[in-house]
Amino acid sequence: MPDRWEEASTRLRQLRPPQDLWHRIEDGPQLPPLPPPGRSRITTIVAALGIFAIVAAVLWAVIEPIGRHGDQVSSPDVVPVPPRGAVSAIFLEDGRPVFVVHHADGSVSVVDGFSSHRPWGILAFDGWCASSREFVDISHGSRFDEYGAYEFGPAPSGLSTFAFTPVDMDERGDPASITIGRMLAPAPRGSTTTSRASACRGTNPAQMVVHSFAESSIIGSRPTSIAEAGNGWVAVRGTLHVATTGMVQLCRDIVGTSCGDGTVVHGVDGIGMRDATGDTAHAWSLPHTRLWFGRVRQGLFEEIAILPPRMIRAG
Repeated sequence: MPDRWEEASTRLRQLRPPQDLWHRIEDGPQLPPLPPPGRSRITTIVAALGIFAIVAAVLWAVIEPIGRHGDQVSSPDVVPVPPRGAVSAIFLEDGRPVFVVHHADGSVSVVDGFSSHRPWGILAFDGWCASSREFVDISHGSRFDEYGAYEFGPAPSGLSTFAFTPVDMDERGDPASITIGRMLAPAPRGSTTTSRASACRGTNPAQMVVHSFAESSIIGSRPTSIAEAGNGWVAVRGTLHVATTGMVQLCRDIVGTSCGDGTVVHGVDGIGMRDATGDTAHAWSLPHTRLWFGRVRQGLFEEIAILPPRMIRAG
């Protein structure tokens, strides 16, 4: 059969058929275009396209925020807004600390509870100073205005803020309660002309609004304890240890120069911390057991912050 087809093809080529014949043989018969669809078919197509557009819009509304901010857990709960001029320290659903600020003009801001100054990747808590109406980095002294804009200190930028949606309004038209959404990027350090404010008078909890943690909520630094905590932010007791390789752990105890039963901490520059000691040949540990606050995500312990004792309450 193939020989006969080849022979017939050779004869056709020798007959010099019209120039477009071989294209028509290869492409198949060129049928006349179909008549325009009837009205009922057009209606069906338009309806189908409309349904497709609605479904696509719904999917985009759900997927797009996850794609951009999938690692930020917002709070679906309704959060009360404090009175005008006041600030409240709350936790999001996953345990992340934030401040709800009700400004004197009636507007509201939701400001991150962590400073933007994070040496070697270790976070630091902010406190709200009512006397100077500014946020203060408790560990390093950077200051930010009540909107989270940078004012003074080693911080590289302002504080992160969060989007929110008002739920109820009060008699003055101010938000009375809100739901908190995704995290927003902090304002760059040079984007504000705020002058240096006066220092906060006093640093004890009675003079600052800070987040508080129950003593009973603090867990040990064993890997099993961290795994059992599930996803979210947890308070942990342990000793920070940096190995010669730069691996960082929170340890239940230190045995010689090694970590005894500890959890690996991700996101901390252990090599930078080790080099800062001037001794790159040996492991390094903080001298005392401390309290820490960090996030457990998909089995990893990361983004730790030093937890000042003043933020711990009995119970």
